[in-house]
Amino acid sequence: MRHLFLDFFGTLVNYADSRAGQGYADTHASMRSFGAAGTEQDTADAWLDAFHQLNAESDVDHREFTMEELSRRAIVRLLGREPDATEIAAGAESNMADWERGVVLIPGMALTLRELGQTFTLTIVSNTHSASVVPRQLAAMGATDLIANIVTSLEVGFRKPHSAIYRAALDRADADPARVIFVGDTWDADFDGPRAHGMEAVLVAAAPRDGVPESRRVSSVLDLPDLLSFRYPSTRPVSTRGAA
Repeated sequence: MRHLFLDFFGTLVNYADSRAGQGYADTHASMRSFGAAGTEQDTADAWLDAFHQLNAESDVDHREFTMEELSRRAIVRLLGREPDATEIAAGAESNMADWERGVVLIPGMALTLRELGQTFTLTIVSNTHSASVVPRQLAAMGATDLIANIVTSLEVGFRKPHSAIYRAALDRADADPARVIFVGDTWDADFDGPRAHGMEAVLVAAAPRDGVPESRRVSSVLDLPDLLSFRYPSTRPVSTRGAA
């Protein structure tokens, strides 16, 4: 095994499942500047409804939608008119700023990635509606230089578990699927899907799960070096934990 494909949200960083948990202060300010007259809750309702509608559409064919598509749909509901390109971009940016307040870095993750990177090529394979969020969070983590490739559903056009994003990741990493271990926290996207495409998989899950051997589960990516060195002794990295 020479490649690790890593999910990002819920795997390398924690984040709030609910898009309402972080509030809509920035988004609401943008909507008010465009002429919306409602409350912050009205703004939240419009954006959440638009998100759930687009997400339901994507569940059918796994096509990924953009923050701009979300912004346009929410603004049409709030203002009753088509927004211009500047309004769409501003809405998308403000809503992403609100959402990112719920992203929480995991202490020690950069050191763990550095340890894993001694013996594996690291590729992030993530579903996301924004091109900038993964690089921005990697920079905040101090791990930008540790990742060889970033492949997102936004650039591919389809989200995991669609075949297109796995193929794109394998092509980008120039990797034989038989030499890839995919690590993530979602069953269909990060465990079942990769295995259907010839990769091994490790599920990130706090508790045991039916259908997942304990040799293929970690509670956190922080535990991954120990699991992999046990299963593949030849890939055992030199530990950097506790290093200055």
